[in-house]
Amino acid sequence: MPEKTTTMPENSDGLPRRFLPGFLLLSLERDGTSYGYELYETVRSLGLSVDLAAVYRALRTMQQRELVTSEWVASLAGPDRRLYSLTDTGRRGARAAATELAAVRDGLVDALEYFRAPDISRT
Repeated sequence: MPEKTTTMPENSDGLPRRFLPGFLLLSLERDGTSYGYELYETVRSLGLSVDLAAVYRALRTMQQRELVTSEWVASLAGPDRRLYSLTDTGRRGARAAATELAAVRDGLVDALEYFRAPDISRT
């Protein structure tokens, strides 16, 4: 059985960008708090082709929707940085994102099995 990988091939465009907010919520759910750049690195490691500005736009929108909060944290080696964390609404959003991603995964598995299955009518 082939070994599973967690990243997409380099020539791939990655996963659809509509999954970005879900991945950000789930990452914050797992880690508790995170900086924007750390979230960006996590999402890219999962195969989502996205730029840093898109991550910050998504975080800003999520903050407006009260899914996340942020606070400025002083840095000794550079500019201050925003530290993001989930709100209670964000935790519910993370659970909903996990459910949606699982449904998408299951649908893709079903589709692949359908297309890989031999067509008895053609034999």
